[in-house]
Amino acid sequence: MQKQNPLLRVWELGKSQHSGLICAVISAFLGVLGGMLPYFAAAQMIVNLLEGNRDMSLYFKWLCIGMAGYLVRTLLYTLALSISHKATFSVLKTIRQKILAKLPKLPLGTVTDMSSGKMKQLIVDQVDGMETTLAHLFPELTANIAGPILIIVYLFILDWRMALLSLVSIPAGMVFLMTVMGSYSKDYEGAVGTTKEMNETIVEYINGIEVIKAFNQGKSSYAKFSDRVKANAKYYYNWMKKSQFGMSMAYSIVPATLITILPVGFVFYRGGSLSA
Repeated sequence: MQKQNPLLRVWELGKSQHSGLICAVISAFLGVLGGMLPYFAAAQMIVNLLEGNRDMSLYFKWLCIGMAGYLVRTLLYTLALSISHKATFSVLKTIRQKILAKLPKLPLGTVTDMSSGKMKQLIVDQVDGMETTLAHLFPELTANIAGPILIIVYLFILDWRMALLSLVSIPAGMVFLMTVMGSYSKDYEGAVGTTKEMNETIVEYINGIEVIKAFNQGKSSYAKFSDRVKANAKYYYNWMKKSQFGMSMAYSIVPATLITILPVGFVFYRGGSLSA
């Protein structure tokens, strides 16, 4: 049996809300385009300042364009998130209903072998995990990939040398990101395991609270419950701590395009091969 792509499977499960998710993607994309306007407006004002232009009406016009772009970006981005979240919660409701409808059809042995903690993790936690993909990944990632692609194309039209220089920081930042992603599979597997143990302990503690009190075992039972919760928190803390340096370096280096653009661009400008 051929294994289906997880993203395609999630998209298939959200069939009833495809129109809303597509609308969210379009709104987010238009918002990204609107967010670019302030940069173009600022560039035009800088160029005019360097040329000694003192026409205040010209600067006011570009200022209004920049503010309008920022307003469009804010409104459309908010609209996209609102639409995508409404559609997502509807999809998650449908998925949970399908799981619960299938549960009585499973063999009794399969159900009894499944611990209450695992069942809670499947129906609650794993379904909740799809919220990020549907509500954020589809609209935001799609729009935020399309925007930079358009910018890169525009940069290559302006000057291919400067476009290449603007990309140098990306592989440099990816080197640090790979130090985090290299062990992601193992770390995530451990996170799933410790969360499953915690969920099982929580459900067992809640279900047996009356018996625990009746036999005066509250202290020892709560200690087990508390240890599992602390162990779960400690695992995630250590994972985040281990990943912090690589992620921080990646997020700092990837956007730092001016490190290459300013010095090399100045050399090109002094040499006469690049205009202001």
